[in-house]
Amino acid sequence: MKKLFFSVLDFVKKDFHAGIYFFVFLFTTALVLIEYVYFPYDKLTDKYNLDFKIYFINFFWFFFSYAITLLIIKIFRKNEIKINIELILKVFVAILILGVYISYFGQHGVDIKISYPAKFYFYQVFDNFSGLITVVIPLLLIWYFLDKESVPDFYGLRFSGIRWFPLVVLIFAVVAVSFIGSFFKDVSKYYPILERTYYKSFANEIGLPKVFTAIFFEFAYQFDFFIIELFFRGFMILGLLKLLGRNSILPVSVLYVVIHFGKPLPETISSFFGAYLLGIIAFEEKHIWWGIILHCVLALAMEIFTLF
Repeated sequence: MKKLFFSVLDFVKKDFHAGIYFFVFLFTTALVLIEYVYFPYDKLTDKYNLDFKIYFINFFWFFFSYAITLLIIKIFRKNEIKINIELILKVFVAILILGVYISYFGQHGVDIKISYPAKFYFYQVFDNFSGLITVVIPLLLIWYFLDKESVPDFYGLRFSGIRWFPLVVLIFAVVAVSFIGSFFKDVSKYYPILERTYYKSFANEIGLPKVFTAIFFEFAYQFDFFIIELFFRGFMILGLLKLLGRNSILPVSVLYVVIHFGKPLPETISSFFGAYLLGIIAFEEKHIWWGIILHCVLALAMEIFTLF
Protein backbone atom coordinates (compact mmCIF):
# COMPACT_ATOMS: atom_id res chain seq x y z
CA MET A 1 0.00 0.00 0.00
CA LYS A 2 2.86 2.33 0.85
CA LYS A 3 4.45 1.65 -2.55
CA LEU A 4 1.19 2.49 -4.31
CA PHE A 5 0.78 5.72 -2.37
CA PHE A 6 4.27 6.92 -3.25
CA SER A 7 3.96 5.85 -6.89
CA VAL A 8 0.76 7.90 -7.22
CA LEU A 9 2.38 10.84 -5.43
CA ASP A 10 5.45 10.58 -7.64
CA PHE A 11 3.29 10.55 -10.76
CA VAL A 12 1.41 13.68 -9.67
CA LYS A 13 4.68 15.49 -8.90
CA LYS A 14 6.12 14.64 -12.32
CA ASP A 15 2.94 15.35 -14.24
CA PHE A 16 1.81 18.49 -12.45
CA HIS A 17 2.03 21.70 -14.42
CA ALA A 18 0.24 24.72 -12.95
CA GLY A 19 -0.93 26.02 -16.33
CA ILE A 20 -2.19 22.66 -17.58
CA TYR A 21 -3.98 21.70 -14.39
CA PHE A 22 -5.52 25.15 -13.98
CA PHE A 23 -6.96 25.31 -17.50
CA VAL A 24 -8.09 21.66 -17.49
CA PHE A 25 -9.82 22.27 -14.15
CA LEU A 26 -11.38 25.47 -15.54
CA PHE A 27 -12.57 23.71 -18.71
CA THR A 28 -14.01 20.76 -16.75
CA THR A 29 -15.73 23.09 -14.28
CA ALA A 30 -17.28 25.05 -17.16
CA LEU A 31 -18.59 21.85 -18.77
CA VAL A 32 -20.14 20.68 -15.49
CA LEU A 33 -21.65 24.08 -14.62
CA ILE A 34 -23.19 24.53 -18.07
CA GLU A 35 -24.67 21.02 -17.98
CA TYR A 36 -26.05 21.16 -14.45
CA VAL A 37 -27.46 24.68 -14.80
CA TYR A 38 -28.86 24.56 -18.35
CA PHE A 39 -28.85 20.77 -19.07
CA PRO A 40 -28.03 21.01 -22.82
CA TYR A 41 -26.65 17.47 -23.03
CA ASP A 42 -29.52 15.98 -21.03
CA LYS A 43 -32.12 17.74 -23.17
CA LEU A 44 -30.53 16.57 -26.42
CA THR A 45 -30.08 12.96 -25.29
CA ASP A 46 -33.65 12.83 -23.95
CA LYS A 47 -35.02 14.24 -27.21
CA TYR A 48 -33.02 11.97 -29.52
CA ASN A 49 -32.66 8.95 -27.24
CA LEU A 50 -33.96 6.45 -29.82
CA ASP A 51 -32.97 8.44 -32.90
CA PHE A 52 -29.83 7.95 -35.01
CA LYS A 53 -28.97 11.60 -34.35
CA ILE A 54 -27.90 10.54 -30.85
CA TYR A 55 -24.78 8.92 -32.32
CA PHE A 56 -23.65 12.23 -33.82
CA ILE A 57 -24.55 14.19 -30.68
CA ASN A 58 -22.51 11.93 -28.44
CA PHE A 59 -19.60 11.80 -30.86
CA PHE A 60 -19.41 15.60 -30.97
CA TRP A 61 -19.74 15.99 -27.20
CA PHE A 62 -17.10 13.37 -26.42
CA PHE A 63 -14.66 14.48 -29.13
CA PHE A 64 -14.96 18.11 -28.06
CA SER A 65 -14.21 17.40 -24.38
CA TYR A 66 -11.28 15.09 -25.17
CA ALA A 67 -9.75 17.20 -27.96
CA ILE A 68 -9.87 20.49 -26.03
CA THR A 69 -8.18 18.89 -23.03
CA LEU A 70 -5.49 17.39 -25.25
CA LEU A 71 -5.04 20.77 -26.94
CA ILE A 72 -4.51 22.44 -23.56
CA ILE A 73 -1.75 19.94 -22.76
CA LYS A 74 -0.25 20.35 -26.23
CA ILE A 75 0.00 24.14 -25.78
CA PHE A 76 2.09 23.74 -22.64
CA ARG A 77 3.99 20.59 -23.67
CA LYS A 78 4.64 21.17 -27.34
CA ASN A 79 7.50 18.70 -27.63
CA GLU A 80 5.87 15.87 -25.65
CA ILE A 81 2.84 15.40 -27.88
CA LYS A 82 3.22 14.77 -31.58
CA ILE A 83 0.00 15.13 -33.51
CA ASN A 84 0.44 12.48 -36.21
CA ILE A 85 -1.87 10.35 -38.32
CA GLU A 86 -1.78 7.40 -35.91
CA LEU A 87 -2.85 9.56 -32.96
CA ILE A 88 -5.60 11.31 -34.93
CA LEU A 89 -7.00 8.03 -36.26
CA LYS A 90 -6.86 6.28 -32.89
CA VAL A 91 -8.59 9.13 -31.08
CA PHE A 92 -11.20 9.40 -33.83
CA VAL A 93 -11.91 5.66 -33.75
CA ALA A 94 -11.90 5.62 -29.94
CA ILE A 95 -14.49 8.39 -29.71
CA LEU A 96 -16.51 6.70 -32.45
CA ILE A 97 -16.54 3.45 -30.44
CA LEU A 98 -17.50 5.29 -27.26
CA GLY A 99 -20.24 7.22 -29.03
CA VAL A 100 -21.76 4.03 -30.42
CA TYR A 101 -21.43 2.27 -27.05
CA ILE A 102 -23.11 5.05 -25.05
CA SER A 103 -25.77 5.72 -27.71
CA TYR A 104 -26.61 2.14 -28.67
CA PHE A 105 -30.33 1.35 -28.76
CA GLY A 106 -30.37 -1.68 -31.05
CA GLN A 107 -32.05 -3.82 -28.39
CA HIS A 108 -35.26 -1.85 -28.89
CA GLY A 109 -35.53 -3.40 -32.35
CA VAL A 110 -35.65 -6.90 -30.88
CA ASP A 111 -39.24 -8.14 -30.78
CA ILE A 112 -39.76 -10.33 -27.73
CA LYS A 113 -43.17 -11.67 -26.81
CA ILE A 114 -43.55 -10.15 -23.37
CA SER A 115 -45.58 -7.19 -22.20
CA TYR A 116 -44.37 -3.80 -21.07
CA PRO A 117 -42.90 -2.94 -18.51
CA ALA A 118 -41.33 -6.40 -18.27
CA LYS A 119 -39.83 -5.75 -21.70
CA PHE A 120 -37.96 -2.77 -20.25
CA TYR A 121 -35.99 -5.13 -18.00
CA PHE A 122 -34.85 -7.05 -21.08
CA TYR A 123 -33.75 -3.80 -22.72
CA GLN A 124 -31.77 -2.77 -19.63
CA VAL A 125 -29.95 -6.09 -19.38
CA PHE A 126 -29.24 -6.18 -23.12
CA ASP A 127 -27.93 -2.62 -22.94
CA ASN A 128 -25.37 -3.60 -20.29
CA PHE A 129 -24.17 -6.53 -22.39
CA SER A 130 -24.10 -4.53 -25.63
CA GLY A 131 -20.47 -3.58 -24.96
CA LEU A 132 -19.49 -7.04 -26.18
CA ILE A 133 -20.52 -5.95 -29.68
CA THR A 134 -19.83 -2.23 -29.60
CA VAL A 135 -16.55 -2.20 -27.64
CA VAL A 136 -14.88 -5.60 -27.18
CA ILE A 137 -15.02 -6.72 -30.83
CA PRO A 138 -13.71 -3.42 -32.28
CA LEU A 139 -10.94 -3.24 -29.66
CA LEU A 140 -9.95 -6.85 -30.34
CA LEU A 141 -9.53 -6.01 -34.02
CA ILE A 142 -7.52 -2.85 -33.30
CA TRP A 143 -5.35 -4.70 -30.80
CA TYR A 144 -4.72 -7.67 -33.06
CA PHE A 145 -3.79 -5.67 -36.14
CA LEU A 146 -2.15 -2.58 -34.60
CA ASP A 147 -1.23 -2.92 -30.92
CA LYS A 148 -0.44 -6.58 -30.28
CA GLU A 149 3.31 -5.99 -30.05
CA SER A 150 3.27 -2.75 -28.06
CA VAL A 151 0.43 -3.83 -25.71
CA PRO A 152 0.75 -7.64 -25.52
CA ASP A 153 -1.92 -8.20 -22.84
CA PHE A 154 -5.00 -6.85 -24.66
CA TYR A 155 -5.01 -3.43 -23.06
CA GLY A 156 -4.18 -4.48 -19.54
CA LEU A 157 -6.00 -7.79 -19.17
CA ARG A 158 -2.99 -9.68 -17.85
CA PHE A 159 -3.15 -11.89 -14.77
CA SER A 160 0.52 -12.20 -13.85
CA GLY A 161 2.30 -9.85 -11.45
CA ILE A 162 -0.84 -8.38 -9.89
CA ARG A 163 -0.39 -7.13 -6.31
CA TRP A 164 -3.47 -8.08 -4.30
CA PHE A 165 -2.86 -6.67 -0.80
CA PRO A 166 -3.14 -2.98 -1.76
CA LEU A 167 -6.31 -3.85 -3.67
CA VAL A 168 -7.94 -5.27 -0.53
CA VAL A 169 -7.19 -2.03 1.34
CA LEU A 170 -8.62 0.02 -1.53
CA ILE A 171 -11.76 -2.13 -1.58
CA PHE A 172 -12.49 -1.18 2.03
CA ALA A 173 -11.92 2.48 1.14
CA VAL A 174 -14.28 2.24 -1.83
CA VAL A 175 -17.00 0.61 0.27
CA ALA A 176 -16.65 3.43 2.81
CA VAL A 177 -16.96 6.03 0.04
CA SER A 178 -20.10 4.28 -1.26
CA PHE A 179 -21.59 4.23 2.22
CA ILE A 180 -21.00 7.95 2.75
CA GLY A 181 -22.17 8.78 -0.77
CA SER A 182 -25.44 6.92 -0.24
CA PHE A 183 -26.48 9.62 2.26
CA PHE A 184 -26.42 12.36 -0.38
CA LYS A 185 -30.00 13.17 -1.36
CA ASP A 186 -29.34 13.28 -5.12
CA VAL A 187 -27.49 9.96 -4.96
CA SER A 188 -30.13 8.15 -2.91
CA LYS A 189 -32.83 9.38 -5.35
CA TYR A 190 -30.90 8.07 -8.37
CA TYR A 191 -29.84 4.70 -6.92
CA PRO A 192 -30.40 1.78 -6.80
CA ILE A 193 -30.59 1.27 -10.57
CA LEU A 194 -32.24 -2.10 -9.94
CA GLU A 195 -35.46 -0.46 -8.77
CA ARG A 196 -35.92 1.19 -12.19
CA THR A 197 -35.52 -2.01 -14.22
CA TYR A 198 -38.94 -3.62 -13.55
CA TYR A 199 -37.16 -6.80 -12.56
CA LYS A 200 -40.22 -7.86 -10.53
CA SER A 201 -42.49 -7.51 -13.56
CA PHE A 202 -40.08 -9.55 -15.67
CA ALA A 203 -39.88 -12.24 -12.99
CA ASN A 204 -43.69 -12.47 -12.85
CA GLU A 205 -43.93 -12.52 -16.64
CA ILE A 206 -41.64 -15.53 -17.09
CA GLY A 207 -42.42 -17.26 -13.79
CA LEU A 208 -39.09 -16.87 -11.97
CA PRO A 209 -38.37 -15.79 -8.39
CA LYS A 210 -37.58 -12.07 -8.42
CA VAL A 211 -34.27 -12.69 -6.66
CA PHE A 212 -33.01 -14.40 -9.85
CA THR A 213 -33.90 -11.48 -12.11
CA ALA A 214 -32.42 -9.05 -9.57
CA ILE A 215 -29.11 -10.96 -9.41
CA PHE A 216 -28.96 -11.34 -13.19
CA PHE A 217 -29.44 -7.62 -13.70
CA GLU A 218 -26.73 -6.81 -11.16
CA PHE A 219 -24.39 -9.21 -12.97
CA ALA A 220 -25.10 -7.43 -16.28
CA TYR A 221 -24.66 -4.08 -14.52
CA GLN A 222 -21.23 -5.13 -13.21
CA PHE A 223 -20.23 -6.35 -16.67
CA ASP A 224 -20.83 -2.84 -17.96
CA PHE A 225 -18.04 -1.59 -15.68
CA PHE A 226 -15.68 -4.18 -17.10
CA ILE A 227 -16.36 -2.61 -20.50
CA ILE A 228 -15.84 0.89 -19.10
CA GLU A 229 -12.45 -0.03 -17.63
CA LEU A 230 -11.35 -1.88 -20.76
CA PHE A 231 -12.11 1.19 -22.84
CA PHE A 232 -11.06 4.08 -20.58
CA ARG A 233 -8.13 2.65 -18.67
CA GLY A 234 -7.20 -0.08 -21.15
CA PHE A 235 -7.49 1.35 -24.64
CA MET A 236 -7.46 5.09 -23.90
CA ILE A 237 -4.48 4.94 -21.53
CA LEU A 238 -2.43 1.77 -22.03
CA GLY A 239 -3.30 1.68 -25.72
CA LEU A 240 -2.09 5.27 -26.19
CA LEU A 241 1.00 5.12 -23.99
CA LYS A 242 3.42 5.04 -26.91
CA LEU A 243 1.73 8.11 -28.41
CA LEU A 244 0.86 10.19 -25.34
CA GLY A 245 2.61 8.64 -22.35
CA ARG A 246 1.35 10.09 -19.07
CA ASN A 247 -0.44 12.84 -21.03
CA SER A 248 -3.21 10.34 -21.82
CA ILE A 249 -4.66 10.51 -18.29
CA LEU A 250 -6.09 14.06 -18.03
CA PRO A 251 -8.07 13.95 -21.32
CA VAL A 252 -9.59 10.62 -20.29
CA SER A 253 -10.53 12.06 -16.89
CA VAL A 254 -12.42 14.95 -18.52
CA LEU A 255 -14.09 12.61 -20.99
CA TYR A 256 -15.12 10.40 -18.10
CA VAL A 257 -16.85 13.35 -16.44
CA VAL A 258 -18.88 14.00 -19.59
CA ILE A 259 -20.24 10.44 -19.78
CA HIS A 260 -21.55 10.97 -16.24
CA PHE A 261 -23.77 13.87 -17.26
CA GLY A 262 -27.30 13.09 -16.15
CA LYS A 263 -26.14 11.35 -12.99
CA PRO A 264 -26.15 13.03 -9.54
CA LEU A 265 -23.79 16.04 -9.36
CA PRO A 266 -21.63 14.61 -6.53
CA GLU A 267 -21.03 11.48 -8.63
CA THR A 268 -20.16 13.54 -11.72
CA ILE A 269 -17.67 15.68 -9.79
CA SER A 270 -16.07 12.69 -8.08
CA SER A 271 -15.82 10.84 -11.42
CA PHE A 272 -12.97 13.15 -12.47
CA PHE A 273 -10.88 12.28 -9.43
CA GLY A 274 -11.79 8.60 -9.67
CA ALA A 275 -10.79 8.49 -13.35
CA TYR A 276 -7.57 10.37 -12.59
CA LEU A 277 -6.61 7.96 -9.79
CA LEU A 278 -7.56 4.82 -11.73
CA GLY A 279 -5.68 6.19 -14.73
CA ILE A 280 -2.52 6.61 -12.67
CA ILE A 281 -2.90 3.10 -11.24
CA ALA A 282 -3.30 1.61 -14.74
CA PHE A 283 -0.32 3.65 -15.93
CA GLU A 284 1.87 2.47 -13.04
CA GLU A 285 0.67 -1.13 -12.77
CA LYS A 286 0.24 -1.76 -16.53
CA HIS A 287 -3.00 -3.66 -16.01
CA ILE A 288 -6.65 -2.71 -15.46
CA TRP A 289 -7.83 -5.35 -12.98
CA TRP A 290 -7.65 -3.03 -9.99
CA GLY A 291 -9.89 -0.59 -11.83
CA ILE A 292 -12.34 -3.30 -12.84
CA ILE A 293 -12.63 -4.73 -9.33
CA LEU A 294 -12.82 -1.34 -7.57
CA HIS A 295 -15.38 -0.04 -10.04
CA CYS A 296 -17.57 -3.12 -9.62
CA VAL A 297 -17.30 -2.98 -5.82
CA LEU A 298 -18.20 0.73 -5.84
CA ALA A 299 -21.27 0.16 -8.04
CA LEU A 300 -22.49 -2.92 -6.16
CA ALA A 301 -21.98 -1.28 -2.76
CA MET A 302 -23.96 1.75 -3.90
CA GLU A 303 -26.77 -0.52 -5.08
CA ILE A 304 -26.84 -2.34 -1.72
CA PHE A 305 -26.56 0.77 0.49
CA THR A 306 -29.39 2.57 -1.33
CA LEU A 307 -31.58 -0.52 -1.68
CA PHE A 308 -32.00 -1.13 2.03
